[in-house]
Amino acid sequence: MKSPQMLRSVAGLLALIAMWLCYSLLSIHAAKSPDLGLLAGVCGDSGESCSSVVNGRWGVFPPGEEGSEGPYEGIPVAGLGFVYFSLLAGWYLLVSPAAARVPKLANAIFGFNVLGLFGSIAYTLIMLTQIGTTCGLCLISHGCNLGILGISLILRKQSENDAEVTVSLSRHLVTVGVVVLCCATMAVLVYSEGQFRSRYVALEEQSKELMDLARDVEKVETAYRSSPRMFEQDAIREDDPRRKATGGLRYQLVIFSDIQCSNCARFEEYLQSTIMPIWNGHLEVVWKHLPNTREHEYAQISAQALEAARIQGKFWELVDYLFERRKVLGTLDWSAVSAELGMETRKFLQDMESPAVKRRIAEDAALGRKAGVKGTPGVFLNRRPVSRLMRKSPGFWEIQADSLREIRASRNQDW
Repeated sequence: MKSPQMLRSVAGLLALIAMWLCYSLLSIHAAKSPDLGLLAGVCGDSGESCSSVVNGRWGVFPPGEEGSEGPYEGIPVAGLGFVYFSLLAGWYLLVSPAAARVPKLANAIFGFNVLGLFGSIAYTLIMLTQIGTTCGLCLISHGCNLGILGISLILRKQSENDAEVTVSLSRHLVTVGVVVLCCATMAVLVYSEGQFRSRYVALEEQSKELMDLARDVEKVETAYRSSPRMFEQDAIREDDPRRKATGGLRYQLVIFSDIQCSNCARFEEYLQSTIMPIWNGHLEVVWKHLPNTREHEYAQISAQALEAARIQGKFWELVDYLFERRKVLGTLDWSAVSAELGMETRKFLQDMESPAVKRRIAEDAALGRKAGVKGTPGVFLNRRPVSRLMRKSPGFWEIQADSLREIRASRNQDW
């Protein structure tokens, strides 16, 4: 008959192996990925069987709603297993020798182990009857659980040697409590990190798909042509600020913008460096105000300043000036700004606060919201929306410019 100490060591080793397996399963559950590392061969070449089990409705407690596609809310079963086996490992490796003379405690752990075995049997039956596939890592951990219970039965039949009790039982119990708490914390951290990694991978894949789509200019063009015109041409005022285009037929680009918006500033830079050269002066750019007053403290007052500058013919000069200083708009002295740009300061300050200027900005914002603009910049080419994906594709702008070039050629207009 093997010595009790050897049996306890074997039981502790089995519990540590099962912890490792549960840790791997918890990582799969969190990251939604069958990447198993050293354990990859246990669940087949692809690892899909393990992944389908832990990511299915039975992978959480309580089980997810039947018929739903997930992800399912609940406590990961793999996480519960990790904490369960950490308790058994701590018991057999640290506490059991010192607890020989405390049968109630030993009986409680034995009952806990029996309850865990029932859980193992139930989950194995669920895999066979409900899920339709088995997880190799789960089966091995259940086998470890059975082995631990078998050793526990042998130890219960053997008489404990009182001489083995040489250390404080309370100290061991505190140690195991700390170990289990650390393992539970580790399980939470592993799950949180895995979920973060899963979201990162999903975003990375989505970005790749978007980039691939952006390079597929024909799809981008089809999406643009199939979208409706979002407002009437008469919504564009004759005196709306616009970057002048050359004579003859031209396309019109309407931009709903916010001077404090960093995305607007980046698009303005992209517009000047990439888009405008493609059109060779045949693209008319119209500015519409859409200040995001909920997030940008100085968006409204800046829009009022731009309107006041428009009245004096200095709109685009102030646009360039403010975009460069959008991070310090709250420190600007509007009197000094108007003087620096050659405006009549008194009229500028009066116009900034006039009801007509505020009403004009409100009308632009209302038109933008009606056109479906949910974030600036809102970009429309010939009144059709140009999505963020479209406007980042130089090929899209080249196709539109080519279309205009052909029309102008048919009308004997130079490009």
